Amino acid sequence: MDCLNCYEISARLHLYIDRELSAEEIEIVQQHLEDCPSCQCRFHFDMRLKRLVHDCCKIQGAPEHLREAVLRIARTPRGKTVEMAPELLSEIQADMEGC
Repeated sequence: MDCLNCYEISARLHLYIDRELSAEEIEIVQQHLEDCPSCQCRFHFDMRLKRLVHDCCKIQGAPEHLREAVLRIARTPRGKTVEMAPELLSEIQADMEGC
């Protein structure tokens, strides 16, 4: 693979950022980025965007009492009633209001 133009580099930037290119392609993209301020700017923008999305999209775990309640329900045979403390039921309902 020889030298690539800006359009071809732009099409590979996400693969480069995600480390999904071959060693040869990585070298070509790196060389182009060193020589091309426009593509360098695009690369830095894409990196910042990826970090921002990553930082904003952290997975939040369910509260412990909700996990316990779900497991209790899942383990209860079909047709049986699940007994829950009223305060636990209130907390679960409050947690579910945002869903």
